Order: sequence, then C-alpha cells, then structure tokens
Amino acid sequence: MISIRKIWHRGTLKIGIYFPYTNYNSAIKENLSHIDAQFSKTKNCWYIPYTKQAYKKFKHCFANYKIETVTTTNKTTAKKRDHLPISTSNKEATAMQPKEKKTLDSAHKSVQKIDPRLKLKVLPTVGKYWVLQCHYVEKYINRLKKVKGVYWNNHHKVYMVYRHPKVKQNVETIFGTLLFDTNFYKKEKQSNNLKINILPYEADTRYMLLKFSNNYQLIECLKRLSHSTYSKTKKAYLLPATPEMYKALFLHTETLGVKITTTLPEQYIKKSNFITIKSRKITRVKQRVLDIAPSHTKNQVEDLVNMLLAMNYSSSTLKSYTNAFINFLKFYHYKNPEDITKKDVINYLAEYTRLGQTSASGHMLVNALKFYYKNVKEWDDDLSFMKLPRPKKEKKLPVVLSQNECQRIFKAVNQPKHKLVLLLAYGAGLRVSEVCELQWQHIDKEKHQILIKSGKGKKDRLVMLPYAVIEYMDIYRSLYNTKKYVFEGRIKGEPYSTASAGSIMRKAVKKAGLDKKVGIHALRHSFATHLLENGIDIRFIQKFLGHTSIKTTTIYTHVSNNTYSKILSPLDQINQKRKPKD
Repeated sequence: MISIRKIWHRGTLKIGIYFPYTNYNSAIKENLSHIDAQFSKTKNCWYIPYTKQAYKKFKHCFANYKIETVTTTNKTTAKKRDHLPISTSNKEATAMQPKEKKTLDSAHKSVQKIDPRLKLKVLPTVGKYWVLQCHYVEKYINRLKKVKGVYWNNHHKVYMVYRHPKVKQNVETIFGTLLFDTNFYKKEKQSNNLKINILPYEADTRYMLLKFSNNYQLIECLKRLSHSTYSKTKKAYLLPATPEMYKALFLHTETLGVKITTTLPEQYIKKSNFITIKSRKITRVKQRVLDIAPSHTKNQVEDLVNMLLAMNYSSSTLKSYTNAFINFLKFYHYKNPEDITKKDVINYLAEYTRLGQTSASGHMLVNALKFYYKNVKEWDDDLSFMKLPRPKKEKKLPVVLSQNECQRIFKAVNQPKHKLVLLLAYGAGLRVSEVCELQWQHIDKEKHQILIKSGKGKKDRLVMLPYAVIEYMDIYRSLYNTKKYVFEGRIKGEPYSTASAGSIMRKAVKKAGLDKKVGIHALRHSFATHLLENGIDIRFIQKFLGHTSIKTTTIYTHVSNNTYSKILSPLDQINQKRKPKD
C-alpha cells in the first residue's frame, strides 16, 4: 500500500511517497519516473513538489493510496501559536540580557521562563557551536530541526547551534527567550605562508613525497586526497607520482593559497606510476610496520617484509607476521634475532599464555619466527630450533543464527545498501572482505553465479547468486549507480571498508533485539549450517565456502540442528514414562 504525507525537505514542503521496499517493481518505477519523483536518502522516501499540479499527476498514476496526516508548523501558523508568557518590559528584558563576561558559558546553565517540560540547558561552547540540551517536546523540536545551522549530535544527545546572528535569532524565537551570548564565530584568516615541497621518494619511485606547513586546513586537505598515505618517519604524505594526482594536488590546494615547489627530476611524473588497490594496501601496511619498528631493528623487520612480499603473501599476513615479530623482539629489549634461543621462545610463549592471550596469537608468533629463520636467515640445518612448542588450540564452535533470527536482522535494516551487504553475506556465504570487494563484472545473473577473485589463500571460486537478491540488486544499482565495485566507500571508485560492513551487522543485531554477540561472519556460518540442515552434500558446501580441507567444513556438523534434534535426553524419557496414560 502506498501512503503519502507532507514533509519538510531542502527548505520547502514536499509530498513524501512511502511504500514497503519489497513492493518496488518496474511498474512503480515507471510511474515514479512519469511524475518526476526524486529519492531522498535522508527521508528514505520518494518525493514530489507540494503543488496541485504535482498532486494531480500523482493521482493519475497511482489509484490506490493513503494520506497520512502529520502535524507540522509553517511560518504562517508559527506566528499564530500561543507562546508561554514571558516578560515584555524593558527592565526585565534588560535583566535577561546575558552579560559578556558571565555565566552563559558555564556548564549546565539553566534558562529561565521557558516551557518546564524542556528542561533546557545551555552547555559550554564547543568550537564554532553553542550546545543545547533539552527533553523532546514535539512542537519545539520540529521547529528546531528546520533551522539551518542546527544539527543533532547523537553521541552526546545534544543540539549543536552554529554561532551566527541569524541562527541565534531563529533558535531564540522558537523558545521565546534569550539563550546565547554575542560571541559569534569568525572564520580564521588563512595564512599566506602555507607551503608544500614535492620531493622524490627514494624508497619507492612510484610515489612523490610531500613536505608541508603545519596548518590544520592544509593537513585536512592532504588527508582527503585519494590514495594519500602518511609516513610518520618522514613526517610527510606520500602520493602516487601520476599526472592525475599531480593536477589534483594543485586543484585541491588552490583555494588555500598554498605555494607549491617541486624538486622532482624530469619524467618522474608518469602514467606508469599508477598504483593498484593491491599494491596500495601492501605499501600502506609496509609503511605502518616500518614506522613502529625502532631504528636499530628496521633492517631485520624490512628483511622479513621483503621476503613475505617476494613470496607473494597477502597484506594481512604481512601485517600479522611483522607485528608478532616486533612484539617478540620488544619483549627481549630488541635483542639481535641471531642471539635468540629456543628457550627464549618457550619463555615468551609461557608469558603470553599467562597473560591470557589466545592460542591463535601464539601460533601466529611460531609461524612468524619459523618463516623468519627458515626463509630470511636460512637456518635449515638447525632442525632443533624449528621444533618449537605450539599452544593447544581451543576447539570453539562457530556462532550460528537460526533462519528466523536472520530474517529479523534483515527486516531491521531499511537502507538499501546496508540490506544488500547482509543479504549477500548470508545468501552466498561470502567473507566480509569478499562482499566489500565484489565487482559488477564478476556477477553473472543468467547463470546465477558470482565469481570470487583472489579470495582467502589467493583462490578463485564460484558461488551461488540467490534468486531473491537479484531484484534487490537491480533496485540498489538504480539508486546508487556504482561503476566498478558493487559497494563503494567514502572515496568514489574505492571498495567499501570491512569495518563499515561490520558496523552494519552490529547495529542490525541490536535493532532486531537479539541477545547473541555476533559479527557479520556469523552470516557465513549460518549459510553453511542451514545448507547442511537442508541435506546438501558437505562436499558442495566445502566448494561454496572455499575451504581447502574438508575438515574445516565438518565443524558445521557439530552445530547443525539435525544432529541433536532427534536425540532425546534420558531425563525427558523418564518424564515421559511418568506421564499418566489417558
């Protein structure tokens, strides 16, 4: 059923069109296009102008609809509203006028002569904002939301009010009393001495090194450039030395009046310096690892990193091995690795276990040390050292959601992008990194297959594309129109971050009211378990999940409901015998 209501959007009234996400089809899409409707991500609805002509068009295209009445206040009705009685005499108005040096900036300053239900407080000023704390009273809050320069801070549960004369007047008119001082925000004058010096980066000639003035506006500008990486050791930003990035640097810093000088040699900037996402990930991880390594251990750490890269290990393995290796050296005050003995490793593992660390971390260290001494130091002859003890693994079962719980999670998510992330993770049994890096070219709708390129262990595999997801996918693409990646991140053309995908799952679980502590990977576990319960051969499930060994897949037999549902407890058998017969 389609419903319409009057909404306030972009500074004017609109007709909001609402209907369930599942009802969106080609007929509705065609009708919305005919009436020139636009989609609002903020209001999560389609909308048309609040005019008679637009409404007539809507009635012509949509026969069955419902009008929802919403109480709103516009400028004409706001003047007719009865305000609470406040003093109008000059003496009292003067008494209410805040003094410049006194207490309106004091913490939790209560404002007098206003609606007591609001319990309004003016909190200390933060940057360019006044801070208001109040209870929710609909007639005030609805008007406050319409004031340009006021936004709700969900973390601190307060309203942030931009320190501007017009904003001050609008807010104080709503509450019918003086609230703020006259200490308005003034933009800082930009420094005329901002400089950037572009230098060649000797460690990797595909990058250029940017030395810059210590100014927060300039730093924010450099930070937001795509593909930029900060080096703590060099105290400079690294950018790919390509013509596009070189032009982008001048374009983005032009408004700040930055003086840019370059000492790059001829033909240093070239198209062949373009850096792929894989290369960028590895470069970023390598840079961070070398930044945290002390200067006298940098050579050993760099040798380990270079050997890992030479053997084509992934960026996640590079990060895990090097971090474990550095922490181990730190424990022995950065002792020379050649002087490390087997007893030193055993003592470290014992201390590691005593501190309550997981066995997986211990295994990671043993793997890192074996890799270092075998491949970097080439100690193949010393077999005694290679026989290191390994912590006993905990045999943990995966957390699995029931189909009803999965359905509740999906229903709790309304945002199309977020919903599709979770549907693909469950419907195709994908890892979170595989969902985020999924590309349109790898989706075959005719065969109902998805090609996973370079998954865990650098393996390609084919997985199913659920029939139920195809319609959602078409709607999503019509709304977002992404080019390469199905899910794009903050920067256009870049894949969605795994941290954001994990946050979607946590919020959905909380909104669905589930008591289980689960992450997005639980959807992959649930996919495998539900297939097993439906009688699918475990060898097919192994192929879908991309497991090398069948032993990894057999863990789902321990959490399958079919395994235990038919077995009756001896206690239940006793109780059944005690029940009287009819």
